[in-house]
Amino acid sequence: MPLIAVSHGPDRLRLEAGTQYRFTFDMNSCIGCHSCEVACAEENDLPVEIAWRRVGVVENADPYPDTRRFHLSMACNHCLDPACLTGCPTNAYERLGSGIVAHHEDDCIGCGYCSWNCPYDVPVMHPTKKIVTKCDMCRSRLEAGGTSACVDACPTHAIKIERFDPDEWRADMTAADAPGLPSAALTLSTTRITLPRRSGATELRDVDDDTFAPEHAHLPLVWMTVLAQLAAGATVCAAITGSTGVAATATLAWILALAGSLLHLGRPTRAWKAIRNVRSSWLSREIVAFSAAIPCSALLAVHRTAVVALVAALVNSAAIVVNAQVYRLAPRPAWDTPLTTVRFLASATRLGPLVAAAITHQHRIAWTLASLSALSTMLVAERANVVRLGRRADRPARASVWLWSTRFARARIIRSAIMLCAIGASFLSPWLGLAFALTSEALGRWLFFVTVAGTTPAGRWNAAWR
Repeated sequence: MPLIAVSHGPDRLRLEAGTQYRFTFDMNSCIGCHSCEVACAEENDLPVEIAWRRVGVVENADPYPDTRRFHLSMACNHCLDPACLTGCPTNAYERLGSGIVAHHEDDCIGCGYCSWNCPYDVPVMHPTKKIVTKCDMCRSRLEAGGTSACVDACPTHAIKIERFDPDEWRADMTAADAPGLPSAALTLSTTRITLPRRSGATELRDVDDDTFAPEHAHLPLVWMTVLAQLAAGATVCAAITGSTGVAATATLAWILALAGSLLHLGRPTRAWKAIRNVRSSWLSREIVAFSAAIPCSALLAVHRTAVVALVAALVNSAAIVVNAQVYRLAPRPAWDTPLTTVRFLASATRLGPLVAAAITHQHRIAWTLASLSALSTMLVAERANVVRLGRRADRPARASVWLWSTRFARARIIRSAIMLCAIGASFLSPWLGLAFALTSEALGRWLFFVTVAGTTPAGRWNAAWR
């Protein structure tokens, strides 16, 4: 099928049966003027902190004067299999018949999980609305017979909109791949990119390919995950010992974990919407699993039977497995591994016995040794993950290894010292040992968040020139 750019007015390219809209971008034509970014911001009344269309720079490694630089402008790719839609817990996304991936602001709770799922880092948090926002291809302009603001503003016609056949595109989407971007096969990106005709002898890469920066710490999630794992571990120990005090403590920890997670949301009063997409969103499944774990732990505290104990232990263990699955995302290679599940389960197994030792005052040595065994497992899993990433050459892996090994080396030393204090204190005072263990777990979870790196440079593009 011939590819024809959208024009203005009544002659606008209209969709035929089986066709959809998509962006095209020609790297040979772009001069890096950022007019598309400005036009997009003006059209959509965006604050200066965010951008729906971003322009980055890629270059080869050839020595001067053979060095070549090119620009790459990217907005939402309106994928055929959009990960933002699959991961959104509230069903705030919809893929329209025109091919546009639309975001419904009224359904968004501002969790940002769609941004983690998107390999291109397209959805961005709006600082005033407290929700994510994204490009909709200027849908209203298209419906009125016009074209997108970025297309209108581009002085070299590097950006266009065209119609295409999705079935034909699925068969061969190599034209969606470009330097510095993840494989189009991840989400079936539809943007067609014309690569430079002459780029030099070496491969093009992002100009900041070797510049790494920490990610957000997400402190509410540090609070939530650590307390959830303590709660699950304590529930399993309560099921074993029959201690109502341990079960009650686990229930309280679950409540505090969920309460803390609300601080992560832009619209916490709409948190109830997070269970709408259990079919495909691991975040929705996590909320359901946590909501099931709380009554199980509470029932164990007031009415322990063999059946209740077994169900409570299984449900709580499953909740931590689901919790880990939330973070096992392809766009976050440092998290996308079974080792993440091992680390989360090890955290639960480390903290639970310390709670049991502190409350029951029984079998203190046995509980402490069980906790130490879990700590050893967690440290081995962490090291195995660093080794795994070190064997990869992609930027996200290199970034995570550098952040973990170099940028936050001092934080890891401090954490190790706290771990040693926790080990010694556990044999002297269970409560003091638990306090040290919780502190080291919180610091470890903080490292978990700040050392991850995504698969796309788009976020850095936005920050680089603003």
